[in-house]
Amino acid sequence: MNLTFPLQLDRIRDGVLAQQSRLIAVAKCFADAIAAGGLVHVYANGHSRVTVEEMCVRMGALTGFHPLLAQALANFTDVVGADSLRLNQAIERVEGLGAKMLDEFEFAPGEPLVVVSATGQTQAAVDIAIEFNRRYPDNPLITITSLQQSREAPPKHSSGKTLYHVVNGAKRGFLLDNCMPMGDVSVTVEGNQTYRVCPLSNIGALTLVHSLNELTIQELDSRGIKHHVLQNMHLGQTQVNYDDWLSDQRGRYARALSNPNRLTPIRE
Repeated sequence: MNLTFPLQLDRIRDGVLAQQSRLIAVAKCFADAIAAGGLVHVYANGHSRVTVEEMCVRMGALTGFHPLLAQALANFTDVVGADSLRLNQAIERVEGLGAKMLDEFEFAPGEPLVVVSATGQTQAAVDIAIEFNRRYPDNPLITITSLQQSREAPPKHSSGKTLYHVVNGAKRGFLLDNCMPMGDVSVTVEGNQTYRVCPLSNIGALTLVHSLNELTIQELDSRGIKHHVLQNMHLGQTQVNYDDWLSDQRGRYARALSNPNRLTPIRE
C-alpha cells in the first residue's frame, strides 16, 4: 500500500495562494459589512454546509457571519430514510426556493451573499445566487465553487447558468475557486478494481474560508476596529469572550430579521 492523498494538498495550497488579490478584495467587502454593524450572509446546500459551519461558528471565527442553512437542503446524514440523501437531492433540484429563503431576511446596503457549492451546478445554489443578484444588484455576490467544473460542465438550472455565469454577470461578483479537479475526487486506486476516491472541494473551501478570516481581521484591525473573535473554550478562562461574541452575534442576527437600513429589493 502507498499513501498519496496528502500530496494533493499542494494543489489546494498553490491554488489558494494564486487567488490572494481576489481574496483581499472579498475580505474588504466583508470588513465593510461587519464594520457597519451588518452581516455577511452565507448559503450552502448538501455537503457544502460544512463550509458554512466553519465560517459562522468555529474557534477563530469572527462575528458577523450569518448562516443560511435550510434543514431540507442540508440535513441528509441519515443517508437513507426520512432525511435521506435521495430526498435532499430531490429538493435541491426545485427552483424558486432561493426567493423564498431571501424573503425571510432583510439585507442592508453592501451586505454580501456568499454561495458555496462544490460544483457550481446545483440548482438550489444557482437559484439563490440569481435571485440575490436580481434583488440586490449593488451588493457583493461571492461564490466558493469549482472554477473548472462550473465553467465547463453543463448547467442544470433552467436559466442555462451555473454559478460561474451568474457571478460573472454580477456588478460586484467574485468567484473563489475551491481548486478541486473535475469530478472532485483526486486519487485513483488501482488494484483488482479501479477506484476514484478523496474529494478535495471541502478542503479547498475551508482553506478559502480561513484565509478570508485572516484577511478580514487584518483589514478591520488596520481600520482601528476592535472586533470579536471566538477563542477555544477548553483552554483557560474564555467565558467573557464567549458571552461577548454571542451578544454581538445576537444583535447582528436581529437586524437580519428586521433591519432599519434594509434595502428595497428589486423584483420582477
